[in-house]
Amino acid sequence: MVLLSIAVVWADEKNGSSLHDWTNLAGKVIQASFISANEETVTLAMNGKNYEVPLASLSPESQSLAAKLAERPRDKDRKSERRERKKKDQEVVSGELPPLAEIANEPRVSANLELRLSDADVAKAASWIDHYLGLGLKKAGQRLNPPASDNVFVRRVYLDVAGRIPTDEETLAFVESKDPGKRTALIDDLLVSDGYRSHFFNWLGDLLRYKDGIKRFNYNYYERWLKDQIDLNRPWDEMVTDMLTAEGSLASTGPSGYLLRDPGMPLDNLSNTLSIFLGANVSCAQCHDHPLAEWTQREFFELAAFFGSTDVSDRDPRKVGNKLKSSNLSKQDVIVAVAQNMARVHSLPSQELTFPKDYGYDDVEPGSQVQPAFVVWKDGEQNGPAYAVDTKNPSSLRVSFASWLTHGQNPRFATSIANRLWKRIFGIAVLEPVDDLDDLSLASNPELLEYLRRVIVYIDFDLREFQRVIFNTKAYQATANATPPMGEIDEYLFPGPVLRRMTAEQAWDSILTLVMGSDLDDYKIDQSHAVTRFAFPFDDLSISQVGQMAAAMKASGHLNLKSRGGGNRLGELDYVDGKLPRKLAGEYLLRASELKQPAPEDHFLRMFGQSSRELVNDGSREGNIPQSLMLMNGEIQDLLVEKDSHLVRQFSKRRLKEGVIDSLYLSFFSRSPSPSELKKIQAAMKDGVSQKDLVWALFNSPEFLFVQ
Repeated sequence: MVLLSIAVVWADEKNGSSLHDWTNLAGKVIQASFISANEETVTLAMNGKNYEVPLASLSPESQSLAAKLAERPRDKDRKSERRERKKKDQEVVSGELPPLAEIANEPRVSANLELRLSDADVAKAASWIDHYLGLGLKKAGQRLNPPASDNVFVRRVYLDVAGRIPTDEETLAFVESKDPGKRTALIDDLLVSDGYRSHFFNWLGDLLRYKDGIKRFNYNYYERWLKDQIDLNRPWDEMVTDMLTAEGSLASTGPSGYLLRDPGMPLDNLSNTLSIFLGANVSCAQCHDHPLAEWTQREFFELAAFFGSTDVSDRDPRKVGNKLKSSNLSKQDVIVAVAQNMARVHSLPSQELTFPKDYGYDDVEPGSQVQPAFVVWKDGEQNGPAYAVDTKNPSSLRVSFASWLTHGQNPRFATSIANRLWKRIFGIAVLEPVDDLDDLSLASNPELLEYLRRVIVYIDFDLREFQRVIFNTKAYQATANATPPMGEIDEYLFPGPVLRRMTAEQAWDSILTLVMGSDLDDYKIDQSHAVTRFAFPFDDLSISQVGQMAAAMKASGHLNLKSRGGGNRLGELDYVDGKLPRKLAGEYLLRASELKQPAPEDHFLRMFGQSSRELVNDGSREGNIPQSLMLMNGEIQDLLVEKDSHLVRQFSKRRLKEGVIDSLYLSFFSRSPSPSELKKIQAAMKDGVSQKDLVWALFNSPEFLFVQ
């Protein structure tokens, strides 16, 4: 039977969702369901009957559709998967259950302490940055600021690299050193320190919107994975690839936490992905062509199609709990046992994304299937190696997307991370805002931005080495400027860094430094065991087997997250290397990176602007009255003057008042008091001002909270 003799059938077929438009060579269109195809014919279903249609009678588009549908394993779509699961659940399953996962954290990775670049290579790259920066300054009739003093530099570099102020001993050791290479040496020492890794995690958590818990789901294994990557100094392109291509559940696969940050919201996740990794502000393009940028809605959906064969879902464990609850196994027991396996990233056999039904442009048919395609910024880029990937095979779409995104010749990927790190260090990006890099010529210094891109590609996306180069520039080591007014920020040419307030994490960790000294890095928390203990192949088991796994977990203590750690209260399994952190007034004395992510709303960190992690880099450095009240009247004051605090121990060693004053100034500001300051304080102490009063005054001074 030929296509011409088939009557037209509209979408009132029982299985309307599987109907496709088929066009013959004469242009006539019918709607029918696809059954099968071979080299000569395609079998279509209409009105409950099957018809064989010669392929040669179909248009080229319909022939391509038949070939595509023939390749798709239709028995593996979502509906079929559910049917198979239901059938499996009804079977009497025999055989052994998989073993229970261990209740323990994985062994710590060994930190990578090797700095790859030679000192000569670092100096050369730093000098070229200063060269391009100098050209921009000269063109504008400006010049580089004079070098910062050793006292200013040591405090700045500790805050920027290690996320805390130096102790008074660390300040004196640096300032009194006669080594001409002491700045380079200190930068290197700090970059391989625990402090760097802690501080960099805080920044990365803000960038990736990391939360350790969302609804019933625990992301601590993802956190452990992120911290391991920082410890190993994994290249940025490799980290991003792992996050975009991860397969598995929160319990089984650490990097799956990235895509599972937005479960069931693939378009929102893509929007965040493009903003984070490419500096592309495309949120508007989800619904319409971007009014202020070159992005179209079609381009956005074509990129989203690379995730169209991926199911990112956080399925509701309560339904499983209702099925399996019994006299010996409560609904809550089941929920705890299965929840972390039900949040998963799972590849599908076909690309299922379609354009919206209300798509308002005439370049594609509304509701039609989207064909994956990459965006091209400049003509000719599509012929480059970044674009030489498979865009047809559904099983490799995410791998292809990650390959394109992270390729050294994708100009936006390297530029975006270089621009973000520059802002982290200098306070202002070369191109503002950092999430809108559509036109690179708008940078305050386009030549500088291009050179930064080349550096980060040359060093294989080693972010630590990239920062090492920047910290060694004359521009970074120059005296700071006041932050320019809002309307002039994108014109700043970097005669030096800008004066800026500490982040919430820097302020908290600096306070802990005053209380604990450099020992604060000895205490780490790892609660990944609270997730990995539940790992089992949930989707490969029948419902009865899942119930047996839950019962076995209850019997073995896997479900108990209170007695040994893994819950809101810390326990023995949470302490890395068994080191119990100090606690005062109900507060653990832990660095910001080791606390709940993000901290509770009433915690110091949130009061001082820590991001809620709802938006990318949503932290604030703005001061307010509640912050001032917390500094003046909070429990932190008691921490600082506690007899065992590092601050008190240090100034107690000094016998003379001048020595006490000097010790306090070194501790808070990394400098000695000026003659006039010393004279005023001595007079005040004669009038009854105590050492505790002096601590209060220095702590509440603006100088303490600013990075100069």
